[in-house]
Amino acid sequence: MDAESAIGSSVPARRNALPSFTQGSGIGQGLAANLPTPLADKVRDLPVAYRELANSYRTAKDTRTGKTLKRRNIRLHTTLAASLRRQLVHDKRLLTIRDLVPSYYVDAALTFMRNLPTAQFIEAADQFRDRLVGGDAGFEAPNHYSITKENDDWLEDMKDELMLAGTKGLHGHMINAIVEAFLTQLHQEGPAEN
Repeated sequence: MDAESAIGSSVPARRNALPSFTQGSGIGQGLAANLPTPLADKVRDLPVAYRELANSYRTAKDTRTGKTLKRRNIRLHTTLAASLRRQLVHDKRLLTIRDLVPSYYVDAALTFMRNLPTAQFIEAADQFRDRLVGGDAGFEAPNHYSITKENDDWLEDMKDELMLAGTKGLHGHMINAIVEAFLTQLHQEGPAEN
């Protein structure tokens, strides 16, 4: 799934419109070592984005670490939300994890990307917004996604960073661009869908 098909074939994609995970923050490197053995085995030979997804899944399931998940209202574009659901169904089968939910993808995407420079987020959000101008599809109703406190805090900090950069209305587009880039990474580097 390239950037164009992630958001819908009727919306033209610009070349290199989204930050590259392979040149991104690198947070996900070596995550399999921190996972319980059965989960680590499921993602061992998969790209780093899958290890980040597994880490998000593990964090949500672990009640002993004291990590608090925050529920946050996020509006995903309708075609992006549909792409997320398709990827989720594919990954349930691939990983044989039946209780995957969209929150794990949103949280993993935020964790994986949050150390990139603010300028990259602004550019990706601008480009995401530009691709939607005049389109027929809109955003889904706000949905609550459970994300880590670190990611919730980072999103709040990014509101300030975007304000300092003199941008308006990009926060939601930034989140959509991050999730889109993560889904693209999973699709492009993951095993072929059946």
